[in-house]
Amino acid sequence: MKRGRILYMLLLLVVIASTAFGVETTFWQVGSYDEFLQGTLTGLSLSRQGDLTLAPDAQAIFSPDEALALSLARDSHGNIYIGTGHQGKVFRVGPDLKSALVLTAHEPDIFALAVGPDGNLYAGSSPDGKVYKITADGKSSIFYDPKSKYIWALQFDAQGRLYVATGDIGQIFRVDATGKGELFYDSKQTHIMCLRFDLNGNLLAGSVPNGLIYRISPQGKVFVIYQAAFPEVHDLAVDSQGRIFAAALGGAGSKGSPDMLLAPPANGTGRGVTTITVTASADSVAAARGQINPPNSKNPSFNRPNPQPFPMPPLQLGTGRGALIEIFPDSTVDTLWSSNSESIFGLAVRKGHVLFTTDSNGRIFDLDAAPNSDNLTILTETHESLATRLLVAGDDLYAATSNVAKLFHIGGAPTHEGTYESQVKDTKFVSRWGVLAFRANIPAGCTLQFFTRSGNSDHPDSTWSDWAGPYSNPTGDAVLNAPSRYMQWKAVLRNSGTGSPTLDEATLSYLNQNLPPQIHSLNVSASSERTGAAGAANSQLGAGITVNAVQGISYGLAPTTAAPGKTPITLTWQADDPNNDQLIYSLYLKSTDEQEWHLLKDKILQTSYTIDPAALADGKYVARLVASDEDSNPPDLARKAELLSAPFWVDNTPPDVDVLRQKVTGTTAEIRFAAEDETSPLRSAETSVDGKDWQSVLSDDGVVDSRRETFTIKLTQLAPGEHILALRASDTSGNIGVGKVVLHIPGGGSQ
Repeated sequence: MKRGRILYMLLLLVVIASTAFGVETTFWQVGSYDEFLQGTLTGLSLSRQGDLTLAPDAQAIFSPDEALALSLARDSHGNIYIGTGHQGKVFRVGPDLKSALVLTAHEPDIFALAVGPDGNLYAGSSPDGKVYKITADGKSSIFYDPKSKYIWALQFDAQGRLYVATGDIGQIFRVDATGKGELFYDSKQTHIMCLRFDLNGNLLAGSVPNGLIYRISPQGKVFVIYQAAFPEVHDLAVDSQGRIFAAALGGAGSKGSPDMLLAPPANGTGRGVTTITVTASADSVAAARGQINPPNSKNPSFNRPNPQPFPMPPLQLGTGRGALIEIFPDSTVDTLWSSNSESIFGLAVRKGHVLFTTDSNGRIFDLDAAPNSDNLTILTETHESLATRLLVAGDDLYAATSNVAKLFHIGGAPTHEGTYESQVKDTKFVSRWGVLAFRANIPAGCTLQFFTRSGNSDHPDSTWSDWAGPYSNPTGDAVLNAPSRYMQWKAVLRNSGTGSPTLDEATLSYLNQNLPPQIHSLNVSASSERTGAAGAANSQLGAGITVNAVQGISYGLAPTTAAPGKTPITLTWQADDPNNDQLIYSLYLKSTDEQEWHLLKDKILQTSYTIDPAALADGKYVARLVASDEDSNPPDLARKAELLSAPFWVDNTPPDVDVLRQKVTGTTAEIRFAAEDETSPLRSAETSVDGKDWQSVLSDDGVVDSRRETFTIKLTQLAPGEHILALRASDTSGNIGVGKVVLHIPGGGSQ
């Protein structure tokens, strides 16, 4: 971890722990390798330690009107050769940066180039490929035809023999100086993607789909020195100590280079790697573009049919996986770099460092290959889809890119200016901006300036502010942007000599707007249970009622199961705060015939409150809940929200039970009761004769559910003498009213 970062993080943790609630200042910090990777580097290098510096000066010195740059080679005169796709062209770029087209092949892709000991250039084309020989005077001819679908690599040995790596049957051919070839090795793999010689003159080869690395002696003795955990070994490099470096790629959900780089069929539909039949020439493509005589175009010096025009589709790259493997002379193996989101392609070795390219913004990495070193740097980003090949020439580095094809020269001195643009920060709410501070090393003659812009859309567009700044105070300059939700900053590094500023980290502070609490629901429930008379069994009287108030939803009544005994009125609610502030609550109550709210309780921290219904007069009531974040914010910034409950009833008065009529005939009696409640509907009734167990009884209309009900009770076979019939009625608030009648039955059964 970089200097000062541990102390900073400890202080930040102390701040967070001591202020658990409330709208607090947030510090957006960018300082690690992964954090910086979320932004965009232009003219900058990024080390694994998270240091941003000016990158080596990288210039696109040649850009043909092509989709892919697939291969590179350099001759002894300093000429750089570039093989392209999907139009089968080879270009030469001289030391004076003047370019010329030296070959337009019948086949669409040139994956392999090599300069022979005779000074001539050799190019391998695909599909149904040939090896072309291009002389210094620009004459081209077919040097060798391996009768293979693809030619992936060319390599000359010390005796001047050319080795040709092919697919889709994974064979290697050896060709002498006269163009006579023979099968050197049949790998039984689908493709041999790359070739390289080790320090002992053995040929190294990488395969697809088993990710094998072969070592083949000049006599043809074969030994697999390593099998990668990836299906493809795409490139190989060997340093002066005999260490072998391999670029392995592919895997589940990713595309290997045969699928990615090959030209699609003429009809534009998908196909496997073995069904390529489309060809193109410079003249046909130029005609398709409306060019009669394309500049610098020439055809090979042999006759062949004119091919059909070929379109230039964009390179389709998926999320790749890749690894850089090191194989030591003692056969031990180490993985120097791996990624689940980037595929590795080009390899080169320079002064104890391994250089490699990926398909993420066309990155070029520099890895110190010294033992126990973890110095990895993104040397530069080309901002193309893929950096396909690397070529080292002394202190100079050349990179070929694809989609679009370009040739980059990466020098040794740093560029004059580089820019880093952070990712867009979503602060979730409209925020006020604080200061932008940074840690950096700025040598004399160098400058480091910051700029900021903000807006309320998630991508910078015309609605965003202009860049504000510059800010150059390491301890913090006030950010000048107006309050908004999204923020982006950029750093501009400049030098006036050979040095470079180094940016360690940048921190921008902001304060979210304090938003009001949100009350999602307010529920009022009341349920009751009637307890039976002394000496009698308890009897369930039914359910109470629950009244809900939910924002945006209509109010309603819902029955709930009662608890034993009369239950108090309970108010419960759900609420939260967008800023995660601590909320406190206040409850108010009023009946429908009152004008003012009456405080029940304030400073409530829980989300429920119980009311004793006996403390209230009978009537219809409404509750009001107020939520506040005042304990977490200054008084002038505190916010409140409130919600009213649905109306609910308080009923402490039992029903009246009256005798409407009684009639005795012999040993039979018929009695009619009336039960009525002023506030709540009735829900059950029971009778008891002479103090015996209570028995449920239905109303005359068959359902006990109204505020007034009548009950007709018929008793038979009564014994002579006095009898007492009691009826008790319960309302939905759990109140019980009792009425009785005294019956006299004549002795002996007569009146």
